[in-house]
Amino acid sequence: LKRVYVLIDARHGIKKNDAEVLDLLDKAAVSYQIVLTKIDKIKPAGVPRLLEETHKLTYKRAACFPGIIATSSEKGEGLDELRAAIALLIKEY
Repeated sequence: LKRVYVLIDARHGIKKNDAEVLDLLDKAAVSYQIVLTKIDKIKPAGVPRLLEETHKLTYKRAACFPGIIATSSEKGEGLDELRAAIALLIKEY
């Protein structure tokens, strides 16, 4: 297992149960990266703030890979970035 992609609903942010999963991944030393889903449901002006808030909650976590990927399956936003991140990880290993 090289990395876990943790999907977080952008409308709700990191909830208590999400934080518990991140704690488990940190304790197990399993690399993970945050993927915000449903980013299209957030007003465009609010996206930078959401990314900053998510960064503040994750940047000190031991196993969290830096960089948050924001996606919308409905509009296709961020999917190329997510695919590229996964492909790069596969290529490296």
